[in-house]
Amino acid sequence: METETAAADDGASVGDIPSGGDSGGLDSASDNCYDLIWDHPAPWDEPDAWDDEAFWCQRAQAVGAAASLALGDPEWTVDVLTHTGKANAMLAWIEYREIGAMHSGLVATGRPEASARGVRMLDIETQAAARIAMSRGISQSQGDRWLAEAIAMRDRIPSIGRCLRDGIISPRQFRLAVSRTELIDGQDWSKTIDLDVAARLHSRTGTWSNKRLTDLIDRIIFRHDPDAVRRRHEKAKASRSVWVLPDADGMATLGATMTAQDANIALRNVFLLAGKVCKKDPRSESARRCDALFSLLSGLRFECDCGTHDCASDIPEPGALAQWIADHQNQEVAKGRVLVQVIASQTTVDGRDDEPAFIDGHGVISAAHLRDLLTRDDIRLRPLNPADSNDLDETSLPTHLPSDPYRPSTALATFVRTRDGYCTIPGCDKPAWQCDIDHVAEYDHDDPTAGGQTTPDGLATKCRMHHNLKTFGSGWVDDQYRDSTGRLLSEVVSPEGIRFPGPAETNSALFPSLDTITWHAPKPAAPTSPAPDDPKPRDRTKAKHARRRAEREANRQQRLAEEKIAADRETRRRREHPRETDGDPPY
Repeated sequence: METETAAADDGASVGDIPSGGDSGGLDSASDNCYDLIWDHPAPWDEPDAWDDEAFWCQRAQAVGAAASLALGDPEWTVDVLTHTGKANAMLAWIEYREIGAMHSGLVATGRPEASARGVRMLDIETQAAARIAMSRGISQSQGDRWLAEAIAMRDRIPSIGRCLRDGIISPRQFRLAVSRTELIDGQDWSKTIDLDVAARLHSRTGTWSNKRLTDLIDRIIFRHDPDAVRRRHEKAKASRSVWVLPDADGMATLGATMTAQDANIALRNVFLLAGKVCKKDPRSESARRCDALFSLLSGLRFECDCGTHDCASDIPEPGALAQWIADHQNQEVAKGRVLVQVIASQTTVDGRDDEPAFIDGHGVISAAHLRDLLTRDDIRLRPLNPADSNDLDETSLPTHLPSDPYRPSTALATFVRTRDGYCTIPGCDKPAWQCDIDHVAEYDHDDPTAGGQTTPDGLATKCRMHHNLKTFGSGWVDDQYRDSTGRLLSEVVSPEGIRFPGPAETNSALFPSLDTITWHAPKPAAPTSPAPDDPKPRDRTKAKHARRRAEREANRQQRLAEEKIAADRETRRRREHPRETDGDPPY
C-alpha cells in the first residue's frame, strides 16, 4: 500500500463553458434545415428556445450524407460512426424527454389504483413503466429502469441530459451519470452538481471514456457534499457481503463487495498464485486465476495442469500458502514496490480539507475513504513533490536515470502515471500502473537532441496493446502538446489521416499542483554510432522515426490552421449574430 501526495483542484468553474453553439458536426445546413445555424441559441443558453426539429434535421442530414458515400472509404466509415453516434444520442434524449412528459401527464391526470388482491397500490410510476414495457416488448423491470432514467433527466440532471442531446456523451455514459448521481442528498445539491458536470463536459475538448467520466462526476460530488459521501461510504462498508448466483451448464458466479483497496490486494494475490504455473500449462489465463482463487479460499492445493514430469512450476503447499503470500508482500514493500497506488493532496492527508483522492485501478475516492486507508499499518507515505525551497536545484526533479537518458527517473515515471491516470489512447481505461510509459515523439538514441527527449510533456502512459499498435502498427502517429491555455492535450492519427482526440481530462484536473512541479532540463547524451555489424536495421528505424516526426509536424500545422479557421468563424459569428451571453459566462 502506498499513498502519493499532491495538491487538489478548485472544482469546475461555471465560467469555463464557451458561449459558442454546437453545430452538430456541420458548418451549414440545407435550405429546409435552416441556413443560419448560428441563429440558434446554444443548448445551455436557453433550453426552451432551442429548435429541436432544426437540430435533428442537421443530425439526420449528416448521417445521410456520410452514409451515401462509398462504404469502402475508411475515413468516411469513421465519419458515419461519428454522426450516427450523435444521432443515436439525440434519439435517446428525445425518448427520455417524451417518457418524462408522459409521466408528468399521468401524474396530473391519473390516479393510483389498487391491485386485484389489494396487496399494494399500482402507482403512477408502475403504470407509466407498463406503457413503456408494452410499447417495446420488454419486461416491467426494464420499463421501470427506463422511466427512472427519464425522470432523472427531467428533474435531477437536465443539463447533463442536454449534453446527451448534443452528442457530447453517449446514451451509455448518460446512464452512468444517472447511477453516479442518484445518491445526491437534496435538490439544491443536485442542481449545482448537474450544472458543474455539464460545465466541465462542455468546456473540455477530447474524448470522455467511461472511467474518466465517472471520475469527473465523483470528483464534483465529493467536493460538493463530503458529509453525505462519508455517510454513504460508512454504510457501504458496513454492507459488504459475499454471494453466489447460479448460472447455466452447472456453473455459478461468486461475487463479493469490499473496499477498493482490499479488492485490489486480493486480486493481486490471485494473479500472483496463478502465475506460478509453468509455461506448458494448457489453461487460459482466466481459468488459471479462477482455480487460484478457489485454492486461496478453500485451502486446497493449486497445481499446474501441464501433466509433464519435468514441470518447472514452484507452487507452495496449502499449509504454507498464507505465509508465502505475506512474505512476498513484505519483500515487495522492502524493495520499494507497492500493492496499491493511492494519490492524494497533502492538505487532505493532513486533514485540512476534504478534497478527493485517487486509487489506481479504481478511480476517485472520497476524503473519508482516504482517511480509512491512512489508519492501516501497511501504509507508506511518499511525497511526490519535495519540500518547497528557494533553491531550484533542490526542488526540481531529475527526468531520467543518470546512466541512461532514455529511461525516465522513478520520480518522472510516478509523475506521468499519476498525471495520466489511465492509458491515454482515446476510450481506453487501462489503469496507469498497469501501462507502459511511452516516448510520444520517438527517442533518437544516436542524438537525443534531435527528438524524443525524456521530459514530462514527452511521455504518456499506454497499455501494452496500444503501445504495440503505435510502435509496430504501420502509419499510426500520436502527438502530445499544450494548447493556448497551457493545457496538455493529445491526439492519435490513423494511417488514413483520421484524427482521434485524446482524453478530455487527466488527473491534472484533480491535482492541479502536478503542473507546478519543476524538472531538470534533460542533458543531451553523447551521440553513439550504429553497431558496425548491423547498420541497416538501425538506419531503417531512424528513417521511420524521421518520417513520423515529419507527419507529426504536418498534423500540428493542419491543427493550427483549423483552429485559426474556427476562431475566425466564431469572431465573424459574434460580429454578425451577437447573443446576450457573449459578454458573460453562461450559467
